[in-house]
Amino acid sequence: METTEMETTENRPDRTGRLLHGVLETFNLDQVIDWLHNEAEYRDKGHNALVLTKDATLRTVVVCIGKDHRLHEHHAPGPFTLTMLRGRIRFVLEPHGENIATELGQGQLLVLEEPRLHEVVALEESTFLLTIDNFNGRANKISQGEDITVA
Repeated sequence: METTEMETTENRPDRTGRLLHGVLETFNLDQVIDWLHNEAEYRDKGHNALVLTKDATLRTVVVCIGKDHRLHEHHAPGPFTLTMLRGRIRFVLEPHGENIATELGQGQLLVLEEPRLHEVVALEESTFLLTIDNFNGRANKISQGEDITVA
């Protein structure tokens, strides 16, 4: 089988040193998670994230969070799915309003169909994959490095 070079829409390295390509990419999520755990951000703040894909319509982010740490109340940048890769979290929708909570463990999927306030609490060291609808660039806050304070 003949292999041809893929077209690229971007050819700049991300902070891991890998080049960002636009047509097709594969990721070893275990390696990404290990890398995130070894960064100072994870050690200092108890959480870390890496954007794997980002374009005008879709964003994919790996998020690692240490046990008993939280991503304080914030708005969803758009509709998203959250797929648990490791650990266990409590996802709280509108913590100061409806206060609807659910616990998620490895292999479970959460779907949030509209931007709503929520927070995430790690019941164990956890990792999840966010797939965010970024249509019209609604997820710009994440790309601008908005700080999420850890309790």
